[in-house]
Formats: sequence, C-alpha cells, structure tokens
Amino acid sequence: MAIYFHGNFGLNRPRMASLLKLALENPNMRDKELAAPFDYGAPYARIYRSWLHKTGIAELRHSIKLTPMGEVIWQHDPKLESLTTQWFMHWELTTDPTRTETWHFFVNEFMPSHPSFTKEELEMALMMKLRSHSEKHFGPESSMNPVIVRKLIECYSEEYALGKLRLLHKDESKFMSISTSVSQGPWNTKNELDKTYQ
Repeated sequence: MAIYFHGNFGLNRPRMASLLKLALENPNMRDKELAAPFDYGAPYARIYRSWLHKTGIAELRHSIKLTPMGEVIWQHDPKLESLTTQWFMHWELTTDPTRTETWHFFVNEFMPSHPSFTKEELEMALMMKLRSHSEKHFGPESSMNPVIVRKLIECYSEEYALGKLRLLHKDESKFMSISTSVSQGPWNTKNELDKTYQ
C-alpha cells in the first residue's frame, strides 16, 4: 500500500545511502542479502528501496537502478547529506498526491492551515483524509495512523531525515510549521539539479 509504504522504518538518509551503495555495488543481491549487513531481515531492504523510490533517487525494482535525477545526486552527494539533496527528496515526497499521499497532504494541505498543531490534531486530520481507503486500516481504531503521524513528524524534525530543512519546529507539546525557510528547487531537469550542486 502506497500510504503505508514506510512501515515502521522512517526516512533515514544515512541508512538509505548505505543501502544504495551496497545495492549498486552488488546488483544481484536480493533484499535478504542487502539487509543482512544491517542486522535486519528482508523487509528492511524492501522498505528502504521504497524510500529511495518515493524520494526520486531510484526506481523501485531489482536490481536497483538510479533515476536520471538520482544519477546526478549519486555523482555529487552519495551520502545524501547536502541540503540540495534533502530539498530534492522533500519535493519528490510532496509533489505527487498519488505517489505519497500522506506526505502530499501533510505539506500541501495540513501544514498551511495549521501553523501549530498537536500529534492528536494531525492524527484526526489524517484519519479524515485516509479512512475512505479503508475504515479498518485508517478509521478511529487504526493502529497505522499513529505510526504515520510519528513518521511524518520525524521526517521533518529529525536531523537524520529532513529536519535540517527547518520546516517543522517542536515547542513543548505543539509543532509549528515554519514557512520562512529558504527553499531550493524543485528541479525539472538533470541539468538544473546538476547546476545546484556546482
């Protein structure tokens, strides 16, 4: 399911970079083999391959293959550390509502209308947005909604994710959207992205 593509593993750039490096160096490795050096089972590799796909860096397939934009990123920033790379990942996660519906909703619908919010408010909004897909999975008794909320907040507040973009700030029990952050991108061509790194 595209909505819950991350499972319990959130966006983690160091993990993504390590898995990508291993996968590119060993194109015949399957998920179980890719996950073994990280002391996890096959779902770990499957989920981080999915993150690489959702952030526009790699195609979702075996053997892993970089997208054209992913080739530019790999050339300039294989550790996925730079702000340019992080902005690229952010735009890829939030631009297409069918590819990553929850991220698109959070950034483009929820945050603009909620300059400050609690986890409970975000969970209620997500439930209202997602329950039409499945009352069982996303209704009031959902165990998935709290995980999705946690992964969304971690994505924009943790440094290992996209926290360095400074789009979200925690203030006691509330979260604040920060709209004054100076953004880069989005980029439409490899050339545009390549120039940003130079």
